[in-house]
Amino acid sequence: MDTTIPKPPKKTIFFAVFFWLFNVGLLFIILFGFLPFFGIPIFLDALRGEVPISIILPTVGLIGVPTTSAVMGVQNQVKNIKAKQKVRLSLPEIFFGIEAPLLMICTIRLFFIRDLTPASGLIFATAAIGSVTFIHWLLTANTPQGKTHWVHLAGLTAMVMLTSYLSAIALFFAPPIIQGSFAMLTFAVFLSILSVILFPIATLFIGWVTMPFGMTYLFSKAWKKSFDSVANQYSFNGAIACVVLVASLLIGSVTALQYQPQGKAFRLLETPPKTDSDRQALLGQKEVIRKGLLNAYLSEYRYPSVENQTLYHLYDYWTNENLANSVQSLYSWVISPFAYRGDSGDTAKAESLYSQFFDTPIIRGEQPAVQKAVLSTFDRTEAKAGLIDINAERVQLEEQHITVQPQGDWADIEIHEVYSNKTIDETEVLYYFSLPESATITGLWLGETNDISQRYEYLVAPRGAAQQVYSDQVRRVVDPALLEQVGPRNYRLRAFPVPPVGQDRLPEDGQQDTMHLWLTYKVLKQDNSWPLPQLNEKRNIFWRNNTKRFLNGKRQNAFDSWLPESIPADNSPLTTQQAQLPSGYLIAQPLKAEDYQLPTQKKFAIILDTSYSMSERHQEIEQSMTWLKEKIANNNDLDLYLTKSDASTASKIDTFEDYSLKEETFFGWLQPHQIFEQFKAASAGSRYDAMVVITDGGSYELTEDGNKVEFDTPLWLLHLGGLKSAYDDSTLETIQSSGGNNADSIQEVMQRIATQPSLGEGSSLINVVDGYGWFLSQTPKTQSSDQNFSSFAARQWITQVSEAVKPGELKQLDAIHKIAKDNSIVTPYSSMIVLVNDVQKRELKEAEQKSDRFEREVEDQQLPTPQAQLPSPITAVPEPNEFLLILIGLILLGPLYSTPNLIKGLTKEAKSP
Repeated sequence: MDTTIPKPPKKTIFFAVFFWLFNVGLLFIILFGFLPFFGIPIFLDALRGEVPISIILPTVGLIGVPTTSAVMGVQNQVKNIKAKQKVRLSLPEIFFGIEAPLLMICTIRLFFIRDLTPASGLIFATAAIGSVTFIHWLLTANTPQGKTHWVHLAGLTAMVMLTSYLSAIALFFAPPIIQGSFAMLTFAVFLSILSVILFPIATLFIGWVTMPFGMTYLFSKAWKKSFDSVANQYSFNGAIACVVLVASLLIGSVTALQYQPQGKAFRLLETPPKTDSDRQALLGQKEVIRKGLLNAYLSEYRYPSVENQTLYHLYDYWTNENLANSVQSLYSWVISPFAYRGDSGDTAKAESLYSQFFDTPIIRGEQPAVQKAVLSTFDRTEAKAGLIDINAERVQLEEQHITVQPQGDWADIEIHEVYSNKTIDETEVLYYFSLPESATITGLWLGETNDISQRYEYLVAPRGAAQQVYSDQVRRVVDPALLEQVGPRNYRLRAFPVPPVGQDRLPEDGQQDTMHLWLTYKVLKQDNSWPLPQLNEKRNIFWRNNTKRFLNGKRQNAFDSWLPESIPADNSPLTTQQAQLPSGYLIAQPLKAEDYQLPTQKKFAIILDTSYSMSERHQEIEQSMTWLKEKIANNNDLDLYLTKSDASTASKIDTFEDYSLKEETFFGWLQPHQIFEQFKAASAGSRYDAMVVITDGGSYELTEDGNKVEFDTPLWLLHLGGLKSAYDDSTLETIQSSGGNNADSIQEVMQRIATQPSLGEGSSLINVVDGYGWFLSQTPKTQSSDQNFSSFAARQWITQVSEAVKPGELKQLDAIHKIAKDNSIVTPYSSMIVLVNDVQKRELKEAEQKSDRFEREVEDQQLPTPQAQLPSPITAVPEPNEFLLILIGLILLGPLYSTPNLIKGLTKEAKSP
């Protein structure tokens, strides 16, 4: 008996070499390139629930498929040697039948398509089920004793259809590839030196290019065997019926799921409505409009590029323009079932129309869908805290220390927080918060440890200069922090960058790096308690029950909110406070309940915002209107003005008591300056004692930079549902210059307007807020002045003089800023910024000399444009690990993305003399 091992055919040896070069090269890139830089971040984000399952599965598959294929290949060779005969699963079957389809599914899902549509989701699901069916057929039915079932024929039918379609797409690139291959031969001598490096890369490239055709051939053979087996076992007509049924279901389902709603949405919004009936008709279609605009906005995430002319350029180079146009048109037709039906301008168009219709940014109104699209990617390097990062859990609040130092009727409060990044990206934390209107922020620091002597101290800078320098430093990935006042009682705090997980900038301390932040402020006692900052919105920051909380050094129980609402204080009665100013004395006199009044014999303008978002505040509007009718209308004259999103002037309703909210249509988008301008146009010639705008929180991100609107009577903004998180500077200046303010209840507005306690001659009331009447007086009220109270006094004085500031008057603004800087406080014109090196401080000094030093931009991160799946362009000098990342990314993804350009370049060289 001959026991010699038969020699395998040469083609088998050739394929074995190819199989192992491909898998070893791919595993090397995945394990040393993809896994450290992309895989691990995906798994870490997955633990926090920030990665959809449709990204986790292909990530696991990209690692597991070639690994499993390599193991199967080893088993194939071992069994072949031991059995001295060919085993049941050959390497081509393992590669083209098992590895290729699963690898293609994982690769396309992970690197090419970010947000699945119903159609693409169906295709991926069908491909996955078909692949599993084929594997089952290979292992159970493709044997002499095996039996093919109907499900095998159904799955293989679907796979033949899908791989044939993929091969049809790949065929368009075949002529340029062949042309480029011949061109490459002309460089064989020059490339021979690099053959050791280029050969494995070429093997990977060949593997990817041949996958569609190899799969089609293998699945077609398997389908033929399966069809014949089913036809023999059951009936030929039954087999035909099965194939027709599967093909019909697949084509019909994909066709049905290809509907794209953006066309109808754009048509509905093409003509602005002119009447309330037109508006109501559009509101009845709001769900269609919402889905259509969202699909257009996310088109770059959901569909292939709509303006890709790669094939035209390839064919135009080595054929002629007519043929190139024909090929490009045919290719566009072939991929049209999965391409976006629109153009590249639809994203901006959808963003604008959504804001105008729904009165909120689409990125906020559709936050779950947008976050899902943005997070559906292998690239986890988005760092800046934008709208998509609202409530994202990336940086944990490890410790929080609250220290209260009572000073009688007021207290110094320090909040010290310790942040720990749970991602591998440098990340920004952002808080929008509010404080009592009289509270004064007095300090901000950053540190790498809790050593106070080593922390970086704040600088008080003009608001525009501080914002500019902060944004510049964030782009350079350098530590700054910025604290701004963005409303009468609203603040925005940003700190960047919280160092990535595992990074240790101070290796000598032996601990993971953290960021420490200190914030100090002064606050008056209210209702026998010390008020704490109240959170309006957070981004990237989160806390857990294991967050360590301390109050005056004592450990506190865990709680869910950022901070408690307040801290108990003693119940001693409030006393009059006084501080000396250059122009006199600032006196804060406690008010009693009987000091508060409601207005009588006054004339008010009530201005109702009728934008779309106010429809959600219907009950609160009704309650405010009812209170005004019952408490104010009988003793005062009230005029009602209705602002409209599509009007240039508000409509006036003279009989306030007769107005019915049931007849109102809330529609469209209104910015604050539009409300002011519409009212001013409609009220020309009318005199009022005060104006009250009934609105909601609105959307700071939608605000366009505008001009301050001048009013000679107080303008109050009543925000239903809670105060607005931030104002643009022109709106803030409009409120300040009029002597008005903001509030979240109509009772507070009317009481503050009407309350006028008197301190006698020589005194003038400048504010009524937080239980005190604030006066400017030429004579002292008490025997001594508390200079520690000067921060409160400076803040109130700045509020008063802001009413006289004219737009563009830098001298006035510089004088106000000097008061803030001398007293180390944050004001609407002066921000606190923490810088960590001399270069940053020099840039701040330069920015403070510019004419726009007090001009801030309305800024917030919108939807990031999907980058090509190669590493993003680097705007600064990369770190060493970034160079490695770029190199590995090019090796891994370069063949998939740059094949046409490579072929074009080689062809050009080949044709050169």
